Parts: sequence; structure tokens; C-alpha cells
Amino acid sequence: MTGQIRCHYDVLGVERDADAAIVKKAHRKLALKHHPDKTVSLDEQQREESAAEFKLIQAAYECLSDPVERKWYDEHRDMILRGGMHGSDAADGESSFVYDVTPFHFSGCYDGYDDNNPDNFYSVYAECFESIYNGEKDGYISEGNIDLDDMHNAHLSVVSFGNSLSKWEEVSAFYNSWEAFTTSLNFAWVDIYHLNDMREAPNRRIRRLMEDDNRKKRKAAKKERVEEVIALVRFVKKRDPRVRAQREQQLRDQAKKEAKDKKDAEERKKKREIAKQEWRIQQEIAMAEQEATDLDAGRIRLADLDSDDDYDYGGGKGKGRKKKKGKRRGKNNKSYDFDNEDTNEVDASVDVTDGIVAESENDDTDRLEVNEEAGNDSTQILDDAEVDDSGSNIPDNDDMGDNDAEYDIMSSEEESESEEEPDSWRCECCRKDFKSAAQFENHTKSKKHKEKWKQYEKKLQKEAKQKAVEDLMDEIDGGN
Repeated sequence: MTGQIRCHYDVLGVERDADAAIVKKAHRKLALKHHPDKTVSLDEQQREESAAEFKLIQAAYECLSDPVERKWYDEHRDMILRGGMHGSDAADGESSFVYDVTPFHFSGCYDGYDDNNPDNFYSVYAECFESIYNGEKDGYISEGNIDLDDMHNAHLSVVSFGNSLSKWEEVSAFYNSWEAFTTSLNFAWVDIYHLNDMREAPNRRIRRLMEDDNRKKRKAAKKERVEEVIALVRFVKKRDPRVRAQREQQLRDQAKKEAKDKKDAEERKKKREIAKQEWRIQQEIAMAEQEATDLDAGRIRLADLDSDDDYDYGGGKGKGRKKKKGKRRGKNNKSYDFDNEDTNEVDASVDVTDGIVAESENDDTDRLEVNEEAGNDSTQILDDAEVDDSGSNIPDNDDMGDNDAEYDIMSSEEESESEEEPDSWRCECCRKDFKSAAQFENHTKSKKHKEKWKQYEKKLQKEAKQKAVEDLMDEIDGGN
């Protein structure tokens, strides 16, 4: 021991039941009074005394400011103040194998951290932990054990406390080993009942009770010993400069790592924003290109519609079809030119001309051969008929006259009907009724109506074609 042991409460001048705020206030007041910067004007001896008092103040505050350490200090305060010879003389009822560690829970047991000082922090506690291990080893051997490798804490002989120049790996290994301390002593000296007492027991039940009491006593003593040593390890580790330096280094490394991670996160965020902007630009370009493509495709479809579709959808006057010249094959060659108006009404006699467009010239040749075999009468029928470029038959002037008369009658009837406002308007191709002319007109401009109308036209053309073929065959049969 390098100085007289003083109570921490007496050093700070507070009561034992003082709370943390009172302890902190007393420490601040005494620290300002005895701080080395405040004693510059004093002589050398007074400065040394003030420095020693400042160390005691700091040690007392470190102990009492920690709730766990203060609790342990309150429980062992009397033992610490009594001091002793560090376990050299065992107390009554205790073994010399149990090294007394209570005096080492006092910061005055060492003098600074200089390796050249014989009572420095490292030399004092290195000797203390070595004495603890030697007591464990001697007690283990005294129990009749020979092989030390079987001892629970045999690994403690491998690690050393070291000095201020020791590497952190060695320091860390030392504290990790001693923080898991377990005693190898059996603590037989704390038994309440000894061998003679058990022999004098009246029966087996009493002996079992005696053994249970001794077992409980030993277990409590072992637990207390382990707690004492682990408390000493925590006390020393808290004041070890090497541990403090390592903790500060870890904090610096953690701060650097957090700063680096933050910087990397910001860079990744910037990259994501840049990539997102590039993606948006690419998508906008792609959308613009797609819109331009769709617009061009729409123009092409409109151009195809204007060039190929001769149906008037209500947007203006319909275009007339090109004039086609009809040719007659036979004796007298006659050609007829007429305009086929594009209207919503379908005339079967006119649609025959358009419906037989799909017939090929080979079919025409076959029909001519059939007519020649039929005789002069059938040939005369073909001479009177009019054939256009696509091979369809055109009726003669008399038939056309009859059709014109019929058409005039139908037109007059339609005009008379149009004068009277109908109750409903019906679209035959779509099979729908409408209540007003405006609804019917809007319907005729719709896409679905136009599609239905084209299908309806094809259907009428097909029926007209079939009818024309049947009529032609009937004429041929009649001529025969």
C-alpha cells in the first residue's frame, strides 16, 4: 500500500446516504480547489499534498458515481478500511489459499502508471492476480489433485497482466479470461459440521441434513469468492489506461466508419438520382419516338382509307368509282360507260356488276363454251348481255330502262316518306333503332357502324352474285 486508506465518503465530505447529485456537487467543489492549475502559487510541498488529495478525490468520485461499484463498496467498506497484509495472514475461519483482494479495490494501492515506478498500476495488480492464481493452484493440489491441467482455471497461468507497452491482443486476452473466473477451491473450511459431528449424528437423516447445510455453505462461499474476483477485474479494467485508449480508438474508428458510410450513402444516392434522370430522359425519348411512329402509322392508315375506301362515312361527298368499259364478246361489240354512284342504298341490279368481280376469266371462258354448246339461242342471250373488264354481266338498255323506272318509283316513295317524320330510325346492318335523326346520324359515323356496313355490303354483294348466276343459268336453261 502506498498511502493510508481513507473512506470515499470522508474524502468528498458527504454522508453515506447522499444521492448522486450531492456527490457530483461535492466532487466539483473539491476538484476546483485542489486542481494542479489552481495550486501554481503554492510551494512545492503544498503542491504535492494538493496533488495527492486531488487523486483521492478523483478515485472517490469514480467509485461513488458508479451505482454497481458503490454498492459493492458499501458492502465491503469496513474490510477495505481495515486493510491487511494482502492475504498473508488469514482471518479466523478462513484459509490461506484465499487471497484477500479487498484492499485492492482502493485507488491508493498503486502510485501512477509509470513503468519505472515499483508501485505503479501494472506491477501492483500483476502481483495481485498472480497471488490469486497461486492460491487457487495450492488449494487444488492440497485436495489431493496432481494434474493441474484438470483445474477449472488452469488457463489463467497463460495470460499475463503486462505493462503499458503490452499489445491490445494480450490485454484483451487477459481480461476475457479473468472476467470468466471460477474458483477451483472446495471451501471445506467453511463447513458447519465436521467429521466428528457427523459420526455422532443419531441417524442417517440427521447426517444428510448436516451434509446439506455444509453443501449450501460451500456454495455460498464459492459464489462470494467469484463475485469478489470479478468485481476486482471490473475495478481494474475501468482504470486501465490501455483499455481507455482502446475504447477511444474504437470510438474514432467508429466515427470514421460512420462518416465514410454516410459519404458512400450520399454518393449512392446521387448515382441513383443521376440514373433515374437518365432513365426518365430515355423514356421520354422512347415515348416521343413511339408517338411519332404511331402518328405516321395513323397517317398511313388514313391515306389507305382515302385511296381504297370509296364509302362515304358522312364527312363529305363520296367519290365516284372509276368508269369501266364493258366489252361484248360475240358478233356485235358494244361498250357501255356509266357512273356507279356510291350511296347507302344497295341496288341488287347494280351490285351484280361489283359482286362478280372475283370471277376469273377462266370462268367466263367456261360459260362461253357452255353457251356455244347450247345453240344459237343461248349465244344470242350472251350477245345481248354486257360484260365489263372483270367479267361481270351488264343488262341491256331495255332492262336498264325498267330498272330506272323502278328506281324513280322508289325515289318518289322515299321522298313521300321523308316528308313524314318517322317515329324511329333503324339501322338494318346493326339492327338498332334510334329515336331521332341526330342519334342515327351520329351512329352512322361511328367505327362499329362502318365495320358492320362493310360486312353488310359484302353480304349483299354475295347474295346479288348468287342471284345473278342463278338468273343466268335459268336463261340458259330456258334457251335450251
